[in-house]
Amino acid sequence: MLEVELKFQIPEARRSALLKAVDPKKSDVIQLQARYFDTESKLLAQHKAALRQRLEGTQWVQTLKAATPQSHVQRFEDNHSLGELEQAPELDLSVYQQNPEALSILKNALGNELDQLTLQFETDIQRTSRIIQFEDAEIEVCVDIGEVRTASAKQDIHEVEFELKSGSVQSLLAFSFEWVKKYQLWLDVRSKAEFGNLLVSNKTVSPASTARELQFNKKDSADKNLRSFIASHLQHLLPNIAAISAQVAEKEHIEQAQTALHHLHLSLALFKDWTDTKTDKWAHQLSAFESHFKNLAHFEHMQRTLGALLQNPKTAESLNKDILYAQEKLINLVKSTQNVQHYLELLMFSLSSSSKVQSHDLKWFAQNTLQNQYKQLQECLNSADLSDLESLEALALRLNELKFSFPLLTSIYDVKNLQKYGKSLNDAQAACEQYQVLASSSSYLQETELEASDWFALGWLTAKQEVYAEKLLEATEQFLVSRKFLK
Repeated sequence: MLEVELKFQIPEARRSALLKAVDPKKSDVIQLQARYFDTESKLLAQHKAALRQRLEGTQWVQTLKAATPQSHVQRFEDNHSLGELEQAPELDLSVYQQNPEALSILKNALGNELDQLTLQFETDIQRTSRIIQFEDAEIEVCVDIGEVRTASAKQDIHEVEFELKSGSVQSLLAFSFEWVKKYQLWLDVRSKAEFGNLLVSNKTVSPASTARELQFNKKDSADKNLRSFIASHLQHLLPNIAAISAQVAEKEHIEQAQTALHHLHLSLALFKDWTDTKTDKWAHQLSAFESHFKNLAHFEHMQRTLGALLQNPKTAESLNKDILYAQEKLINLVKSTQNVQHYLELLMFSLSSSSKVQSHDLKWFAQNTLQNQYKQLQECLNSADLSDLESLEALALRLNELKFSFPLLTSIYDVKNLQKYGKSLNDAQAACEQYQVLASSSSYLQETELEASDWFALGWLTAKQEVYAEKLLEATEQFLVSRKFLK
């Protein structure tokens, strides 16, 4: 069966208030002691699955969980009661012989190592839970307080989970947001099993989540394909956002979160005509959110590339302060109530469906979108002027959009030449990226009180900027020739 739930971390200052709101006197309070199993090489964890035995009051329950490719909200879960026992039971995989889906998950992860499962870590949790009616839904609210531990390490747990028992996912998301606003909760897609596996491996964070290649389902409508894209982008984004929110992120998590936000923004902006749902507000909000990631990346790039050229200590010190401020601001933004609301709204959109039948097929929408992008790019190229920074920025924006959409939208065509023009687009985009970095660095230095010793750096940037601006125009002209193949 599929389990549908959302999990949030509770800020320390709000823990007592949230527990009081659940009201332990009206709730079930139970001690949960669980034992998690995996192979030494962590095959289950690698396949995003977990196998545990948990003492729930006086009953032992064996549970297999696994992620689904559709969403972080939904997970496969299979429970087997093992009854009341005086001591912890032996692991028994025979209970899955009659469940093809569970058996497939185990065999896919473990292969021939079904007999290599051993105890990896344990959890000891006090759960306070109650069922709350909200709109058309029954939602179980569970406050978990306790720890995950190994023989040599432990991690404290202070979480709240909202599990949908009946009703719509939309009601679950709406209910969750009311609690997010009141208690400043932040969304966390990491599981207790993930925390345990990190303790066993003596690590603080899992590897950054990366993007999956987007592909059309040509049998589905344009609307359904767009919702699938958003779900895929959220699968990419949310694990990296969780790492940043928990302040354990590495550089790759921040870079991947920025990429995911960029893809979310572009999908909602470029494909907005594919659905009746108004997406402009989300696209605007995501663009603003992404800009903070861009600022941090830009400051760090300048520190790496201009550090040796900046002779004035005050200029370098100012850049260091800007980086520290940008890092601190980003941590606060990723778990802000406003952005958690955006995550939940986008999850709701990705998991819902439109009842309206579209009058055109997917190919029609894809062709229209691509032709509009070509038209806008041509207009920007016609208006481009090497002495006009804004005109070149507009051209760079259109190229960036096409870099994202071109491989996807052209997959509906059977034209061999498109690969060649994909290379032309890559060349144009590479020149575009270099130009934008140089232009931004130049603008930053011009806004800084430069000493005479730093004018060399500004002059070097300006000269490089002009070179890449010319490359940008030339590569764009070459790419636009591909339009004649897309009729």
